[in-house]
Amino acid sequence: MPNATNYKQVIKHFAAAPKEVQNYFPEFHELVQNYPFDVSISYVFSRVEAAKHMTIYCGIVKLHWTDSVLTREMVEKDHMSRGRFRDLFKTVFGKQIDERLLEKLSKAEAVRDKVAHGKEWTEAQARTALIDILDFATEFNKFVENEAGFKPFGDLRGFKGRKEALPKKTTEWVLRGMGIGGKPKSE
Repeated sequence: MPNATNYKQVIKHFAAAPKEVQNYFPEFHELVQNYPFDVSISYVFSRVEAAKHMTIYCGIVKLHWTDSVLTREMVEKDHMSRGRFRDLFKTVFGKQIDERLLEKLSKAEAVRDKVAHGKEWTEAQARTALIDILDFATEFNKFVENEAGFKPFGDLRGFKGRKEALPKKTTEWVLRGMGIGGKPKSE
């Protein structure tokens, strides 16, 4: 889509996004329509961070059959910077995130950083960042679904299937091998 010249075009782009993406950002329309763009940017990126954590968590549980409770606990404790997310994604999924997707995400993150750190930004940059995140969410869903069969920006109920999980002790070792968590807990 060409650059949105007003908030209505951002909302129109949102309305054209897949239903699961719209449902993942339930406050998007109201925030873009009724609040300054910095509020919308903050909201959207809080949801993006949650999707990143869930991508790693769901990927580990689904692809590596780990115990879901222990995996969630360890992923939640992990300080997941942008670079760390990309590294963990490659470790968990055995594949890098498509460079085109990362470029779209990085451009939007640059605007988020300006907003979050009190730097100067323009409404045009904010509108573009919001559209880029919607496009990223849509395309990332397709990418992860092709790799692992679930959509991070969507309803994750039943993502794992009926596979039997590994025991907690084995899960600890799998997570350690991926660089998540410290030494195993003593029993």
